[in-house]
Amino acid sequence: MTMILSGLFILLYSSGFVATQYGIPYSDPFSFLSYRFLIAAAILAIICQVIRAPWPATTKEVVHQMIAGLLVIGVFSIGVFVSLDQGISAGVSSLIISLQPLVASGFAFLLLKERIHPHQWAGLLLGVSGVTVIVLEQITLSDLEGILMSFIALLGLALGSLYQKRFCQQMNIFTGGVIQSGTAALLCTLIMLADDSRYVHWNGEFIAALFWMAVVVSIGALSILYLLIRTLPISEVSSLFYLMPVSAVLLSALVFDQAISVFEGVGIMITALAVFLVNRASFKASEPDSASGKHPVNDSTKMSDDHQTV
Repeated sequence: MTMILSGLFILLYSSGFVATQYGIPYSDPFSFLSYRFLIAAAILAIICQVIRAPWPATTKEVVHQMIAGLLVIGVFSIGVFVSLDQGISAGVSSLIISLQPLVASGFAFLLLKERIHPHQWAGLLLGVSGVTVIVLEQITLSDLEGILMSFIALLGLALGSLYQKRFCQQMNIFTGGVIQSGTAALLCTLIMLADDSRYVHWNGEFIAALFWMAVVVSIGALSILYLLIRTLPISEVSSLFYLMPVSAVLLSALVFDQAISVFEGVGIMITALAVFLVNRASFKASEPDSASGKHPVNDSTKMSDDHQTV
């Protein structure tokens, strides 16, 4: 189940880079993000009402969920969208975001005392090499401001993932989603209202991109991410972000009919090897015992009852 969720997360999350390329020409970043998060929060609120999902019992829980949402959703999305709006390609942006495994694993080692095996460190460093090969030739000095925004997005995602794992382990996916999407919407709306250059050109491409980002990415992909954060060590969850540039390249090739270069092909193979190294222990734990045909017990891959009901 964990491997299936991981693959689905990579596909859905990386699709956001492609969808953004459709929508960002027709709107400023903060208007796009405000509408996106408001739609996501509204849909999740309706789901909560229908299934009677439990809300946080204390104000402290709400505050923790808001802070995690500001980092994982708000700061991350603002950094990425502003970076793309300033002309940074999806490949370069996803490259910077894919450094998240190294940053998050380092913080997890220092703050959460998570043990990281030597082969995992090797995989993390190898992943950096793989994604660098894919988009290295695209980076220029004129992109520094946009690149800085992508690094801000990277820090928001890395710190937010750690905060989510430390303080929001029992968060209900649906009610927590309302709180976090609503908090991100409030932040983006306040910035949008203070920006005199805001604009939106409503058309079919913008609406399609907006709803894809609101429903598929903000609800679908982020819900899967939170489930993975709950069930796996941060180093393993973070390693999935190495595949974001790979998936974005493949989706762009499919959607925009862009050819895959030799550099990109080599980078894809290196990155796949890196993810295998980081997650090798989990892969072994999920293989059936050769004698009994049963899967050995692995605490890191078991889902709680709450996960199974989502």
